[in-house]
Amino acid sequence: MKEKSQIEKNAEEKQVVLLSAALREASNAGGHWLNAAGKGYPKFYPKGVAVSPFNGLFMALHSDRNGCRTNLFTLFGDAKARGAAVREHEQGVPFLFYNWNEYVHRNNPEQRIGREAYLELDEEERKQYKGVHNREIRTLFNIDQTTLPYVDKEGYEEAVRQDGSIVERGYTEADERRLRGRFNDFLTKMRDNLVPVRSDGSGMPHYETDRDAVYMPRQRDFEHYNDYVQEALRQVVSATGHQQRLAREGMVMKNGVAPSEDAVKQERLVVEVASGIKMLELGLPARLSDENLNLVDYWCRELKENPNLMAALESDVNNALEVIRKAEKGEKIEYATLRNRRQTSEMKEQMPKHYFVANEIRQHPNREEKTIVVVIDPATKTADVILPAGASAEADNEIPGMNKARIGRALRKEGIEQVRFYNTDGALGYRPDDSYFAEKQVALARLKNWTMEMLSTLNVDEAVRRAHEVGFERVQMIQDDKNRWALYLKPENRSGYSIYPDKEDVNRFFSTLKQAMDNIDKVRMELAHKYYALAETQPDLKVDLFGSRTRETDLNRIQRVSVFKTKTDGILCAATIDGTKVQPRSVTPQQWQRMWLAEDRDSYKRHLAATLFADVLRKGQAQEERAGEKREQAEARQQGEKAVQEREEARSDEEHTPQRKLWDETKAKHPDALQLIRTGDHYRLYNEDAVRGAKILGLTLAEHPEHGFTSSAKFPQEKFDSYLAKLVRAGERVAVSELPATHERDADTQEEIGAEAHRSIHR
Repeated sequence: MKEKSQIEKNAEEKQVVLLSAALREASNAGGHWLNAAGKGYPKFYPKGVAVSPFNGLFMALHSDRNGCRTNLFTLFGDAKARGAAVREHEQGVPFLFYNWNEYVHRNNPEQRIGREAYLELDEEERKQYKGVHNREIRTLFNIDQTTLPYVDKEGYEEAVRQDGSIVERGYTEADERRLRGRFNDFLTKMRDNLVPVRSDGSGMPHYETDRDAVYMPRQRDFEHYNDYVQEALRQVVSATGHQQRLAREGMVMKNGVAPSEDAVKQERLVVEVASGIKMLELGLPARLSDENLNLVDYWCRELKENPNLMAALESDVNNALEVIRKAEKGEKIEYATLRNRRQTSEMKEQMPKHYFVANEIRQHPNREEKTIVVVIDPATKTADVILPAGASAEADNEIPGMNKARIGRALRKEGIEQVRFYNTDGALGYRPDDSYFAEKQVALARLKNWTMEMLSTLNVDEAVRRAHEVGFERVQMIQDDKNRWALYLKPENRSGYSIYPDKEDVNRFFSTLKQAMDNIDKVRMELAHKYYALAETQPDLKVDLFGSRTRETDLNRIQRVSVFKTKTDGILCAATIDGTKVQPRSVTPQQWQRMWLAEDRDSYKRHLAATLFADVLRKGQAQEERAGEKREQAEARQQGEKAVQEREEARSDEEHTPQRKLWDETKAKHPDALQLIRTGDHYRLYNEDAVRGAKILGLTLAEHPEHGFTSSAKFPQEKFDSYLAKLVRAGERVAVSELPATHERDADTQEEIGAEAHRSIHR
């Protein structure tokens, strides 16, 4: 569970105070704990925007505690903007505001996308993601806590007449009739879409989990109509917690293992809170049942001491009311089993098909022996006739003994009403997948006079069974190293893998495990088939929870691994790494469980050691890398020294070229000047002079410098005056030299040695 911020903790503390105070005061108020005055459902003023159930609960509790006349609320800033500011020293109620800026894949927790990416998905793709809510805490104030009653008295009184208590609204017999009609309509929708609601003469309202039905006494058996309404709501809320719906752990199972006492008490709190919110929606007071009044002290203590109870209560209450809301809108609430079967069937349609039967059939039709294959469906009285290769389905007599009309008449004598003809391959080839042959008869046959002679039958039962149903050697819920639940599947004769199931399937699995052990195998196989089909259609959802996270680790460095339990230190893993025994380290229960499921236990233990001792392996690897780097550096130095020596030898030859000799002489006399050497129709710059000059003049450095130089650049003779001026203006001293005509060709061929030169200096 995500760690709460300090602001969230403070808000939760205020919620606990409000709820605990209301529950405790119920004993002195005839059981009434919420909306005793019968005010309207909490809304924002003045726009009338309704709020979520859990927020509505605490807004109403805040209104009750402060004696407010309505359940209308506003933000501080909105009130101020309307000129009706919040009065001094008023304490507001925390409001949980959720926004969804990130979405996570239901079966791949590592895959997260932003809201923009989510909105670009189509409707079916969006179903694969669920929102990661980002919770903000805001503070609301009842309009009685603002100056609205003084600055806009008329508007305030109108709000009270519309949303105030039953008395202030002027409750009439017509309102009573509308309420009864509205609630009768509610019960009808619950019967049609959620759970059967039946009359019971025992006088005890109850929900039976084994029959999944609500039993209610007659309305006249209740002292007040409101009591009848709330009791019916309690039982409907209980029905939402059935293992085939929301699978709450506190559901009382009559034909299974009873949940723990604490879980039962928590379930009763969920029922009272959720039914109380529904009463609030109807504008009616909510009261605790006489039986549950005895649990108030326990609930208040748990709310104070159990840091997870409020979050669990919020989730269970909101989910229960969401299911009821869907039923009210006319949506049929499917059993989880039926929904999973439907989803499995839909995914199977997308699974890779198998064609073992069709491939076998195509081997048997024979032109010489005049044999054909007949596939008969007794249920529909149809037959597929597969002719040998070369027997066109468009002609009757191209192969003697295979006249289509005679074949059709012979089959109709056997009761077949429709006959279809195919070839073994080609455009009219016969290639249905294996599932097609379920309940069908496959036989090798031939015409004998005017009858069809069945020579032998082909048994396709095994292929059909594999096409329709895969067997599993192992189906188990396991946890990864982040404590997330995954479903491990080991299909028959195939390697196992894990896949992350939907949260509701995880909840139902464990609720069934705790409450109805008789059904756990059914649920296990139901989930196995569902997630096998999902993994086959989306193979990237398969995850390996038996390998190490350090894929680059050389596992051969781990020579020996031992995993064992101790009395004092729990489960430990000892290993020998690089020939040295290392100190044992702790193994989590999740890692221990996976070890016993691993197909190759020795391999798993080695991967486990790679995970637990990753730092040791990295340290050893770093030492090896440093040693390798030193070897590489030594080799590089040797190669560098050799290259330097080769360059020096080459330079000793290159430095005797005419232009290099001239450049050296001039550079020695004028080291701070750029050396411009004229060779034929061009002036040239070399070495560092070329780099500086090219930058000033915008010249291109030669990619392949002349022998004896590291860089060179040149420009034509006609640009000498302008370029010389440009260099001088840039602050450069320029020494101009000219290679004698006898060596002009040498500047390009670089073959002769010796030069004469005329030199001049320009500043």
